Amino acid sequence: MNFEEREALINSLKRDVIEMPAQGTVKVNFGTEGIYKIIPHRPPFVLISSITAVNVEAAIIEVTSIVDPNDPVFAGHFPGMPVYPGVFQVESMGQAGLCLSYFTKNNTTQIKETSEPVKGLFTRVHNAGFNKGVKPGDVLTIRVKSIEDDDFMGLMSAQVLINNEIYSHSILEVYYP
Repeated sequence: MNFEEREALINSLKRDVIEMPAQGTVKVNFGTEGIYKIIPHRPPFVLISSITAVNVEAAIIEVTSIVDPNDPVFAGHFPGMPVYPGVFQVESMGQAGLCLSYFTKNNTTQIKETSEPVKGLFTRVHNAGFNKGVKPGDVLTIRVKSIEDDDFMGLMSAQVLINNEIYSHSILEVYYP
């Protein structure tokens, strides 16, 4: 992706919601037990709550994240005006991206008992932007779309949405060791 293409994608991510195409999208309902089978994260750092839709052909996923109002981060970020840290939002997008990698690399919309976590490390955030503040108790919808992917690396665009409004967005690069 060249500079002009990346800038166009960033501008689009700020304004245009990543849509789940009607054709090929499978509604799913995988909770934390399923998530634990396909990504390596564990409490207290699993930031996504469920996987709700997958489109393997279009390489797009939708997950939810419930922002715990009792999360200790709110004591200091910021007292009297709590805001969910942007770095946690970007991490949530990255965790959703690893889930997407599982489904696309295995060409499936299922999680089997024998599934193993994706081996992927996010190495670069090409862009992160924040349009609105995420508050305690918010329910986030996170959508991630693969831009490029092979056995070595992947590039993904991602958004955090609340009520289909863009709250944050990023372009993430993942390395598959």
